[in-house]
Amino acid sequence: MSKKKKGTVKKAKSNNTSQNANSKKADKSRSKLITLGLMLALFGFLIYSNTLSHEYTLDDYSAIKENFVTKKGVAGLGDIFTKHYRYGYWNSPGTLYRPVSLAMFAVEWNIMEDSPGFYHFINVLLYAFTGFFLFWTLVKLLPEKGTLLPFLATLIFLAHPIHVEVVANIKSRDEILSFLFCIGAVYGLWKYLKFNDIKWILMAVLSYTIAMFSKESAITFLAIFPLIGYFFLKKDLINSFVNGLFFIIPVTIYLIVRSQVLGDVMAGSTDAPILDNVIASASGKGEELSTAFLFAGKYLKNLFLPHPLGSDFGFPEYSAVGWGDWRVLTSFLLFVGMGVFALLNFKKRSLWSFSILYFLITFSIFSNMVILIGTSYGDRLMYVPSLGFALAVAYGIILILKIKPEELKTKTETVGSFFKKYSMPLAIAGVIALVFGAKTMMRNTAWENSYTLYHADIETAPNSSKLNYHYGLELNKKGIAATDPKIKGQFWDQAMFRFNRSIELYPSYSDAYGQRGLMYYRLKDFPKALADYDKSISIKPKATVYSNMGTIYFETGKVNEAIEAYKNAVKYDPRFVDARRNLGSSYARTQQFDLALQEFQEALKYEPNDAIIHFYIGSVYRDKGDQANSKIWMEKAYQLDPSLRK
Repeated sequence: MSKKKKGTVKKAKSNNTSQNANSKKADKSRSKLITLGLMLALFGFLIYSNTLSHEYTLDDYSAIKENFVTKKGVAGLGDIFTKHYRYGYWNSPGTLYRPVSLAMFAVEWNIMEDSPGFYHFINVLLYAFTGFFLFWTLVKLLPEKGTLLPFLATLIFLAHPIHVEVVANIKSRDEILSFLFCIGAVYGLWKYLKFNDIKWILMAVLSYTIAMFSKESAITFLAIFPLIGYFFLKKDLINSFVNGLFFIIPVTIYLIVRSQVLGDVMAGSTDAPILDNVIASASGKGEELSTAFLFAGKYLKNLFLPHPLGSDFGFPEYSAVGWGDWRVLTSFLLFVGMGVFALLNFKKRSLWSFSILYFLITFSIFSNMVILIGTSYGDRLMYVPSLGFALAVAYGIILILKIKPEELKTKTETVGSFFKKYSMPLAIAGVIALVFGAKTMMRNTAWENSYTLYHADIETAPNSSKLNYHYGLELNKKGIAATDPKIKGQFWDQAMFRFNRSIELYPSYSDAYGQRGLMYYRLKDFPKALADYDKSISIKPKATVYSNMGTIYFETGKVNEAIEAYKNAVKYDPRFVDARRNLGSSYARTQQFDLALQEFQEALKYEPNDAIIHFYIGSVYRDKGDQANSKIWMEKAYQLDPSLRK
């Protein structure tokens, strides 16, 4: 009996030793993965570190700087979740509902008010974390590929310059968040399928819900989720499809909420202006499709050769083309070829097949082949699909070097041994990452502010009417800010050239006439200014143009005409503070004091801390003979702006 007991004790000790060894091995493996993940995250952070001092650019103004709801901070969250995406910036019906990024901007406004550097820091931090989490998730999905392929794919993904518009443009945080939470959903689904633990599918559904409320294009992942079980866990197709049904719940919730807020269920608008989407200039469905393939080919080319990059390649830099264009035919054959190849290798569960299908599925909603979206081309739209490219390139490196499957499966104990064992594939991917990373950092500099962006991109797309117009806006701002009359004149001459060029390229450009009219106003050429304002309004009435027209009338003593112009301005945009302030001043000039007060009070709803409006209200009460109220409002004005006290 005693011998048996001794043998049992030895066996127990042996088991404990084995368990401890396995536990230490697992800890080492986890530590190695965390270290590699952090290295990738650091790389992602570093190549975008030169954006941390950048200003607001492009849509950053409409989402943050000039968005009265965002600037309410936490107090604006109610409006953010119950109104359309651009509600805080313009008074027009909206077709977008993306509350998560706006909610973050509002909270950050509370933390560090009007600090673009802080917003940029959060963007870069989220991008770095996306790299870490993407690597971790790919390691789980691809155990037979070891650590190497996930590392290579994540490195190439992080370095790709086509992501600059997403990270360097604060507004595009919706892209970062949507993709990050889609990865979270994929990870949760993998955990659920692997361990059959219900908590993981609940986590996956919650993560996907946040992704949908970040950006509606996450809906394409409904077709990705079934592929996860099929390709990476070897589930049969029907089982994979059934497990993917869980994710219909977040999509349904999103569409219901969205329809309650916007009154429709479509994710985009089919009424895209030609200046935003070249495809809108097509003569028929056939030409729409051929032009869509033209831009699809441009996307594909920029994945392999990301130069030149640009913020706008609009009309007439590009225009609608037919099927006879060689670029269209080349693109068509490439996409059809990819699709056929993916389907032929589908049963083999080839990583090539998954990479291609992932790219085609996530790109589909941006392709203008399913629905006509608000733009014909945007670098940011390749952010999510580019993972398919990164996976394919990483897999290609492994195949070219003929690294055997058993070599990939063999686990390396340390980070050092990982780099030593896979020095050749890591060197190749490293060269790609260095080239891409250098291009990324150079492209980042263009996104410092709107002026630097348009100044750089006008060289890339000199015949884009919209780009000429926006470059003219920035040149005009430079002229206004200049104190030297000679420099001011130089900037204004350049701005006038750009507005003229914009109109020449697209004679129906309402905004360009409006801004050129404003240039003539600053040059004191009122007849030409009014002529351009009339032309702008005849094409498309706009509040700012009516307001600018009112300013000329007011300054030339035609107060009644000014009142009519300002009334039209607030009719087209009831939240236009400047127009209401000017309308109130015009009413006060004609001694219509009650109407003046009404306009000033309305303006305060959107700019409650505007010292000038408080001062004007005090002045109206004074002119009415109400000294008590005049004193109250004047004191408020002085508190907001002591310089008003004279």
